[in-house]
Amino acid sequence: MDPLAQLSEDVVVGPGCVIDGPVKIGPGTTLLAQVHLRGNIVIGARNQVYPFAVLGGEPQDRKFKPGDMNPQLPGLVIGDDNIFRESVTIHRATGSEPTRIGNNNMFMAGSHVAHDCSIGNHVTMVNSSLIGGHVHVQDMVTLGGNSSVHQHCRIGRLAFLSGSEALVKDLPPFCMVIGRRSVSCLNLVGIRRAGYRNHIKNLEKAFDILFRQRHTNFFCGGAPDAGNGARPFVHGIGGICQQRQTRYRRLDGQGHFIP
Repeated sequence: MDPLAQLSEDVVVGPGCVIDGPVKIGPGTTLLAQVHLRGNIVIGARNQVYPFAVLGGEPQDRKFKPGDMNPQLPGLVIGDDNIFRESVTIHRATGSEPTRIGNNNMFMAGSHVAHDCSIGNHVTMVNSSLIGGHVHVQDMVTLGGNSSVHQHCRIGRLAFLSGSEALVKDLPPFCMVIGRRSVSCLNLVGIRRAGYRNHIKNLEKAFDILFRQRHTNFFCGGAPDAGNGARPFVHGIGGICQQRQTRYRRLDGQGHFIP
């Protein structure tokens, strides 16, 4: 254990763990065994880290030089109540803004989060799912097993990426990618489980306008009237596209993909 490390009194450190650097670990966190923590990282409370996980490793970026990092700034900040299963790898940032992990996330075995990413809360990364650098993931997102996300993509809340899919562009909130690397439908199961059942009709209208009626500008194309407090949901589904002017493959009126 590094002499600069700061651990709360009730932190459990299992056999074979390596804490290398000024690591800060909050109360109730458990490192089961053979866990490797590297560099200036901050870990919150009640996290569980399983064997062979590596948190805070160097970025896999050819431009990165260890001397570029300010040793006084954390390269990785992790919130509370996260689960990191076997062989999870999360890399620290390349600049002054750390890689960030929120609260109540589950990273299943073999999943990977690259440098400079931001992960929200209640995110699930299934086994061997991979996230490239500079990706931003909002709350309650699910990434299926063996899926991959290209660098600099953004994923909206309650989105779902199917197993073995590759995401190369932004994924709007509440939407699913299943086949052809394209937005295919709403994540209705996730929306219901999150307690947003009453907003489904408005979201379906927004999805139809954005992906079937070919409106390139969602807000000028007739966004549905979002009553009953649904406006943040409706604008959320179009906003992530509007901000980056991302072009998606769309569906025609019969539900077929437009080349």
